[in-house]
Amino acid sequence: MTAPRRLMCYNAKMGERLDQSGWSLRKRLALGLVLSGLLPALLFSWAMLWGQWQRGYHDLLLRLDANARLNASLIDDFLESQQAGVRLLADQAADGQGLHGDDLTRLLQIYPAMLRALHVDAQGRVVDMRDTRLRMSSQVQVNVAGEDWFKVARNQYRAYISDAFQRTVYGNDTVVAVAAPILRGGRIDGVLEAAIPVESIARLSADSLARRRLELLLLDRSNHVVYAGPGLRWKPLDDAGRAGMSLRAVALAADHVGRVDARQDLLLHGGDAYVEAVSMRNQWTLALVAPRNVLLEPLRPTLLLLAGLLLVTLLGMLWALWRQRQLLRDSIGYLLGSLRGYALGGQLDASVGHRLPQELLPLMAGMGDLARRMNTAYDELQQVLGEREAVIEERTESLREAVSKLDHLSRTDAMTGCLNYRGFEEAGERLWAHTQTHGAPLAVLALDIDFFKRYNDHYGHAEGDTALRRFAGAVRSALLHADDVLARPGGEEFTVFLPGSTFEQALQVGRRICQRVRDADILHADSPSGHLTVSIGVAAYHAGDSQIEHMLKRADAALYRAKAAGRNQVSA
Repeated sequence: MTAPRRLMCYNAKMGERLDQSGWSLRKRLALGLVLSGLLPALLFSWAMLWGQWQRGYHDLLLRLDANARLNASLIDDFLESQQAGVRLLADQAADGQGLHGDDLTRLLQIYPAMLRALHVDAQGRVVDMRDTRLRMSSQVQVNVAGEDWFKVARNQYRAYISDAFQRTVYGNDTVVAVAAPILRGGRIDGVLEAAIPVESIARLSADSLARRRLELLLLDRSNHVVYAGPGLRWKPLDDAGRAGMSLRAVALAADHVGRVDARQDLLLHGGDAYVEAVSMRNQWTLALVAPRNVLLEPLRPTLLLLAGLLLVTLLGMLWALWRQRQLLRDSIGYLLGSLRGYALGGQLDASVGHRLPQELLPLMAGMGDLARRMNTAYDELQQVLGEREAVIEERTESLREAVSKLDHLSRTDAMTGCLNYRGFEEAGERLWAHTQTHGAPLAVLALDIDFFKRYNDHYGHAEGDTALRRFAGAVRSALLHADDVLARPGGEEFTVFLPGSTFEQALQVGRRICQRVRDADILHADSPSGHLTVSIGVAAYHAGDSQIEHMLKRADAALYRAKAAGRNQVSA
């Protein structure tokens, strides 16, 4: 590899290492940008949102207080105006002018909010009735003595505004009764009553408040719901329970500054809400409820604007960090890679100097001076290394030859030149794996020299070694293929592997070995034939063999049969 090429590789590696390492300068730069840019923006946004929240909260409190007291007064004034009309007509009847059906009709015309006008005597019997809807002529109550409004007007001699109630004569309407006694001579002569639908009482206030996202709740003296906005959890005439009792307990008169509380038991779908309760002049309670999200909605545009500004700020900071990172990575990566590359004969490329920051130019000049010195030392080192490498290569080749010889000797029987037991095992494993992989034929011959112990006893071990070498030569001369393997696992036992040979071919090789051994004419005085002979067992690979030992065992069994049959022969 040339020096410039090595330098380019080092530059690339240095850039990768800078990408993967924690770079303190870059971290400090990022921290500085966060502290100087993003953190103040976050604090400013938080302060702005908090200030707007506080202003919205105080504005909501003022709106709740003003609207609660105003609507309580409006509803009180409305009911009292209706009550004044009924009382005026009752006073006219008491002055001796009498009370006729036309008077009731005129009352309903003057006060269109009234649903029905009723004249009853002192015992509660209905004397006359007028209905603006013309639907109750057949359902008029004969006696109303049990009604609360009648009892109060008759027993206490005063005008009365009742709690909310429903009667079959009014259909599904929830109404409030406005009653006044008819007094003649200080005695009760009857009662005049007008029924007003709750919707007529609360409709104008509820519609106005709904446009301001406020909910209206009216409770009567018995803690029952007179009117509840659609966002509240009650319906008319529901018992307001503990929530209603607590609202009635904290309610203040309309001429006092109210108190706003946070509650979680008022809204239909749950959630926090702010509520102010006002005690009305007729002893009802008006509560004005503002869901908490009324405060959150004005914050959403500001929140989106601030989120956009923060996002733009963050993107700008990330771009600045990325740009600085690229510049520092390229500059320092080049300088560091060049410094490492000088050790391998690299040269400083002065043409890239204009791309480096001015702060790094002195460092680059120093590196150039260092490069020249390092290159001189590198050239000298290369010359020495070249000489050493030639010597090392020569010695390495000698070692390879020696190792090869030792490896061969470790697998070879020194006496006969055949493979020893180690070579036998390795050759068997190699040939077996080839047969298993490619399905090639494989045969094996198990050889045993007949009466060889007698030979050693008769002629001595020196002659026995000579006989073994002559025997091995005779066997080799009978083998036909260069890849046939002859091994001496031990003593007078030999094994021949015949790769690519079938069982019949192996039998022919075995017979040829027997003949070549006889032809060697090795005298053996203690042998029945007078010459050295061999017994051979033959086996070949079967498809059912799972390991080489199966084939070797069959060859050994065939060898024993050859010995049992008289030796000096081949058996399968």
